Amino acid sequence: MKNFKTVILLFVILIFISCSSFNSSVPPQGRRIDSDFSGIVHAGSTNTIEEFEYLNYLGVSWILHTFNWKRIESQQGNWNFQSYDTLVDNANNAKLKVLGVLAYDNDWIHPDQKRHYYIPPERMPDFLEYVRRTVEHFKGRVDAWCIWNEPNFFFWTGTDEEFFALARQTADAVREVDSDVILLGGAFNRNVFELPKKMIIGLFESGAMEKVDAIAFHPYELNANRVVRLNEQFRQIVEQYGFGNKIWITEIGFPTGGWYPTKVSEKKFPSAIIKTCTLLAASGVNKIFWYDMFDPVNRSKSSESFFGLVRSNEDYTSKGSEAFRLCAMYFSDSICYEYPSGQNNLPGSLNAFWFKRADGGTLVLWKDGLGSKQVALKLPGTNHVQHNIETGNESRINSEIIINAGGEPLFITWQNDNSFFEKETEIYEGPELRGR
Repeated sequence: MKNFKTVILLFVILIFISCSSFNSSVPPQGRRIDSDFSGIVHAGSTNTIEEFEYLNYLGVSWILHTFNWKRIESQQGNWNFQSYDTLVDNANNAKLKVLGVLAYDNDWIHPDQKRHYYIPPERMPDFLEYVRRTVEHFKGRVDAWCIWNEPNFFFWTGTDEEFFALARQTADAVREVDSDVILLGGAFNRNVFELPKKMIIGLFESGAMEKVDAIAFHPYELNANRVVRLNEQFRQIVEQYGFGNKIWITEIGFPTGGWYPTKVSEKKFPSAIIKTCTLLAASGVNKIFWYDMFDPVNRSKSSESFFGLVRSNEDYTSKGSEAFRLCAMYFSDSICYEYPSGQNNLPGSLNAFWFKRADGGTLVLWKDGLGSKQVALKLPGTNHVQHNIETGNESRINSEIIINAGGEPLFITWQNDNSFFEKETEIYEGPELRGR
C-alpha cells in the first residue's frame, strides 16, 4: 500500500459502506488453515533481537520485504547483498520464513537517471541479471519470491503487454536458478474503479503464470466484509485458471489516521483485524500478510504513517498486534467451520466461526449491525478463556455461559477438544450456540 492521494476522491465517490454479513461458504467438511498462515510486511527491518523476539511472541510465520534492485546494484556491475543478508539470516535464526519481492527499476537504466517504475525492453537483460543473481544468492534462505508489486497501480508505468513479458521472463529466470522455491505472480490491488480484470486475465493468457505457484492479492477496502467480498470477486476471476485455491494475501491493512477512506479509529482497529483475518481464513486464502509492522517514529499526516500493528520501533505498544497475535496463534494449523446462520434462534447477522486444532479450539463471534444479542454457549474441552482483543489479557470463563455478542468480536479458546462438527448429518458436537 502506498500513497494514492490523487485518486482518494474518486475512491470515496465510488464505494458505499456496507455492513451486511458476507457468506464465506465454508464447506461442510471445514476448511484447512495452513500452519504457516500469517505474516507481517516489513517486519524485522530493525534487525534487532527485540523485534525478532516480539515476532516470535506474535506467532507469525513469515516476513515480507522488497529486495530492491536499486539497493542491490546501485551502480551497474556493483553487487551488494549485505543488508539483505543480515535481514534474512536474522529471520532464519528466528525460524521465520521470508517472502521477497523482486522489484523495481534502477535509476541507471534510464537516460535521466531517475526511477520510472518501468523496465524498457532493451534493459530487460539487466533486470533479469538482477533476478538471477538475487535468487541464486538467497537460494535455500528465502522461502518464496513475488514478481513485482501492484503493477496495475503506480508501480508499473509501461503497457500491460510489457509487464506480461517482464513477468514471464522473470518466472523463467527464477526457475533457471531455483526450481523449488515458491513463486508468486500478480500482487494486484483493487484499483480505483474496479478490479483490473483485463490485466489479471491477460497475465494468465500471456503464459506468464505457467511457472508460478500462487497469485498475490492486496484487497484493501473499507471494512472486513468488503475485503472478503473483493477477494471473492478476485477468486472467481483466477479460478478459471486453476488459481482459486492459490491466493496469498500479501498485503492487507487499515490505517488509523490520515486521509485514506479505509482508515479506522485506533479503538476499532483490533476488531477490524479479527474480523478481516477470520473472514479471509474462512474464505480459503492460503496466507495473510498484514501491512504494516510499525508506524514511523515521526509520523506525517499521510495515512501511510498509520498502518502499523505496533506504535513504533521505539515503542512496542500494541495498536493491533495483540489482535493479530490471536489470529496467528489460534487459526494456524486448524480446520475452520462456520456456524449456520439463523439456527437455534440466532440472528442472521451473527457471525460465528470455530477453529478446531489438535490441542483445542477457538470460537470467534460477533454481530453485524446495531445492538447486541445474548447468546448461550456450551463449549467443549477444558480451560476456557476469553481473550481481550485490544490488550491480549485473558479471563477464565465457564464452559456454559451466557454472553452478549455485539460489534466487537468475542475471542474464546479452550483445550483438550475431542469434539467433532458434521454439517451433512446436522450433528453439532463442539461449541453449541443458542440465541436467548
